[in-house]
Amino acid sequence: MEPLSVVERTEVVIVGAGPTGLTAAVRLAALGVPHVVLDSALEPTRTSNAALVHAATIELLAALGLGEELVRAGRRVHRIGMVDRGRPLVRVGLTGLPSRYPFALGVPQSTTEQLLLHRLAELGGSVRRGHRVTSVRTEGTRHVVAGTVEPDGGAAGFAVSARYVIGADGAHSTIRSATGVGFPGETYPSQFVLADVALSTAAGPDDEATINLSPEGVTVLGRLPGPNHRIIATVGPTATVPEAPDRQFVDALLAQRGIAARSTAEPVWSSRFRVHHRVADRFRVDGVFLAGDAAHVHSPAAGQGMNTGIADAYDVATRLGAVLTGHADEPVLDGYERQRRAAALEVLAFTDRLTKLAMLENPLARLGRRVAAGTVLRFPWPLQRRITMWVSGLGRSPLRQDLPATGEPSLRVGP
Repeated sequence: MEPLSVVERTEVVIVGAGPTGLTAAVRLAALGVPHVVLDSALEPTRTSNAALVHAATIELLAALGLGEELVRAGRRVHRIGMVDRGRPLVRVGLTGLPSRYPFALGVPQSTTEQLLLHRLAELGGSVRRGHRVTSVRTEGTRHVVAGTVEPDGGAAGFAVSARYVIGADGAHSTIRSATGVGFPGETYPSQFVLADVALSTAAGPDDEATINLSPEGVTVLGRLPGPNHRIIATVGPTATVPEAPDRQFVDALLAQRGIAARSTAEPVWSSRFRVHHRVADRFRVDGVFLAGDAAHVHSPAAGQGMNTGIADAYDVATRLGAVLTGHADEPVLDGYERQRRAAALEVLAFTDRLTKLAMLENPLARLGRRVAAGTVLRFPWPLQRRITMWVSGLGRSPLRQDLPATGEPSLRVGP
């Protein structure tokens, strides 16, 4: 590696260019804050990954100027239903949400990233790809982010000095490790299967995400734009699952669980994975902030992961922008960890309960699960509303919290 020459200077370095890092970059660019975005990947995400965008996130992305494009690109989800081997148990509607976007969206993560990248480019920003961060060190009131870049096949070093750093570099975050922040938690014993595949018959209404219960496990189905459905299923810890489940595996899984749908082609993307649930001990160390998967990882239950990360990014970027443009004083930065760590702990606790319910093996326990699910429809409306507000993320949204003024016109939330 060639020796470093001049250390570049900026106000904020963002490490990671997934949805979390890109949201932070777009927000800072909109506020006129100089920043640098670094990512080790040579190109953006090409797969669907996190494919459910909730109402609170649509509001946040609308505040960044790309809400309508996102809505056009996605498929609206108006309800979340739960069935037990074909027998409806509960249906939670989203159309009564107090938002201009009373629905969720089925939209591939690759599409969300493309829209964020396009908006960032409109604002004059970009991502430096192939930049692998290896260290962060503090020099007075600034932080130097250093690493390697591979231009033209030859490795070279880089270093960027900034007042603040946002670590949005995923569950194996270099930034979190460099700051010595603990990441306690556990791994669920069950395996999870994910597949994006076209189905021959409807597995439920097109505008509904359906949670299917069965003795063999829980299977979630929802429509994506185009012909494909997203399938996420729990599978026993000792089951043999291909690294990339094929059409035959998917069809056998659906048939075994009493789901009246079959694939019409091989999955366009599939995987198996284990799920962790962890929250960082701290979301801030001096001028270094953690966001998204670098700060918290949890079960895919209720599709909260990417949505929570985007909310983190909007919150921290707004606070940093307010301080760096002179509209607020340094103490407003303390609110980031207070608000967003509490939100992450809430999400982890709820998704943990849902996931453990999904993995029940005892027949009596599963019977209790069916009975409990059936009572939701009899909940009074205020309690049903609390459930939908939680699932949508609106109750935890930075737009409804104590964000500092930035000199912009006030944003309108609600219908």
